[in-house]
Amino acid sequence: MTLELFRTRPEAPGSRLLRSFVCLFCLGALPAQGDDLLVSDRLQRLKGMKIQELLDVSVTSVSRRPQKYADAAAALFVISSEDIRRSGATCIPELLRMVPGIEVAQIDANKWAISSRGFNGRYASKLLVQLDGRTLYTPLYSGVYWDAQDTLLDDIERIEVIRGPGATLWGANAVNGIINIITRSAHDTEGGLLNLAVGNEEHASGAIRYGLPLGDGKAVRVYAKGFDRDGSITRSGEEGADDWRGGQLGFRADLDLSSEDTLTLQGDYYNGDAGANLASGSGPTSAEADISGGNLLGRWSRQQGMDSTLALQIYYDQTRRANWTLTEIRDTLDIDLKQDLNLAGRHLLVWGLGYRMTRDDLSTDYGSALRFDPSRRQDTILSGFIQDDLSLANGRLHLIVGTKLEHNDYTQWELQPNIRVLWNMAADTNLWAAVSRAVRTSSRFESDSAIMTGPVVISGNPEMTSERLTAYEVGLRARPRENLSIDLTAFVNQYDHLQTYKMAGRGFVLTYDNGGDGIGYGVELASNWDLTRAWRLKLAYSWLQMELDSDDSASIASIDIYDSAPHHQLSLRSWVDLGPNLEFDTNLYFVDGLEHYDTDAYLRVDVRLGWRLAPDMELSLVGRNLGDDRHGELSNFHGGSGSSGLIYTQVERSLLLQAKWFF
Repeated sequence: MTLELFRTRPEAPGSRLLRSFVCLFCLGALPAQGDDLLVSDRLQRLKGMKIQELLDVSVTSVSRRPQKYADAAAALFVISSEDIRRSGATCIPELLRMVPGIEVAQIDANKWAISSRGFNGRYASKLLVQLDGRTLYTPLYSGVYWDAQDTLLDDIERIEVIRGPGATLWGANAVNGIINIITRSAHDTEGGLLNLAVGNEEHASGAIRYGLPLGDGKAVRVYAKGFDRDGSITRSGEEGADDWRGGQLGFRADLDLSSEDTLTLQGDYYNGDAGANLASGSGPTSAEADISGGNLLGRWSRQQGMDSTLALQIYYDQTRRANWTLTEIRDTLDIDLKQDLNLAGRHLLVWGLGYRMTRDDLSTDYGSALRFDPSRRQDTILSGFIQDDLSLANGRLHLIVGTKLEHNDYTQWELQPNIRVLWNMAADTNLWAAVSRAVRTSSRFESDSAIMTGPVVISGNPEMTSERLTAYEVGLRARPRENLSIDLTAFVNQYDHLQTYKMAGRGFVLTYDNGGDGIGYGVELASNWDLTRAWRLKLAYSWLQMELDSDDSASIASIDIYDSAPHHQLSLRSWVDLGPNLEFDTNLYFVDGLEHYDTDAYLRVDVRLGWRLAPDMELSLVGRNLGDDRHGELSNFHGGSGSSGLIYTQVERSLLLQAKWFF
């Protein structure tokens, strides 16, 4: 479906409202007159950085050491704390809609399908997500429980999103992308924050945080938050049973032990329940999942001279999920040692060692079609990596070579190398290229599960090999004008050993197999344009083409083999400062349809009106999905509902009133 088709349709109930908000978008973009726009330097810093400051932001995800965003030899996008504040979002998945190449589709009120460069679905398995160095994916299906990933959004410093493989530094499952969520130091969050919100979909939410300096370079903060969200609407127009509520609390302490040594201690505990709409033989029914867990993390860092750092990180994580089919209790212990060195002024070397142990206990309800054999399992991952950034031509050319060697209990040894080149063509123009290899190892589900639905049995396969990717990328990052930046990436991904199903013996028995292969290619664009001191535009666009198939006549294509990602995605955000204390922000999101999955294209309109009542108080009114009363982002077939019979729902129009008080 194209934008042209929207003009030929009969007027929908929400089209008049959509036109109104497009007009508001244009009118709000007109610069206001008078001295009110000449805000103070302090307020201007609060309203966002200039283009050059954005390019100079320090990032760590690409090379696992601090470097400028402009010098990163990867398809990188940074969601800043100001992006978060002006987005009006209240959860992490909604923030990712602004990133080119990232597919975000809401399944129901508490579930999302999120992926990078294709293969999207509820159990998307080729994206690695981290929060302050703690890995969030579950080995059960190599995906992410997005309903359990939460933190206080005001405490997030930035979110670094890499599209493309990052397995050399981060390991298996960093196949098509990495999302690295980084929270602020306790030193930067001293004082108090109270955040309250009410709305028609998000009924009520609240958060409180307090940071306390302890003296001698030490600080600590504590926080607590909770929310209650309404269920969504099914495609038949009925009220869904997917309401969602939960609470979370945590702490972070940052301690300067000496002039060279620092220690970070942090932890979180969460508890909640998420409803679901299920299909059954007797008609739609409801169910609920109980979600709880906690984590403790410690990170010690020693500065060894000007250009060398040694860091040791250890964390323990436990998660417990009990839904209508499966109860999962999982414990994870992770140890990571990393050092970066500057050798002879030309080599920036980073190396590390890692150990991860995960232990699970899986039980299914009586009468469930799902079984695991064994029901308890403990797995370990041992890894080591090394990467060298060699500076040539007086620092204008960089050759980056590295690899990771990893051993896991499913596919044994895996080697994941990469080579990258960065050329500083001019003071404000960098060109980079990369060739990388990454793997996605088998999950517990693919290895040890069995689903019995009538005469059909889908059986796990412990002999499965890893899914493999060889990626070719080239990118340009430039600032052609002082108020304009462009970040352009093109890529070709070659996939092998993709997951399929295969007939096993006689009867209706399917087993997991590696019979798929194919290619994906596309273009991604991100741009910032400061039209005036009071008006900024942020554009993100991606085009993706997938050509996947089964290379084995005995294989049956799995959901991954189909074209499961939109060809076109567009995000256009407008920030307008109507005065020193008034902001009007408009976010437009266009997502192409998926013909194979009967998912229509949609245009989403979100707006935010922000008012700084006082230096320590902010009020904002947020409207989401204003162009439609509701729309679906994923069909029931897309992403697969499997034996759970999950009914996918629609995203509704919503309003939210939010107040923040800093004390």
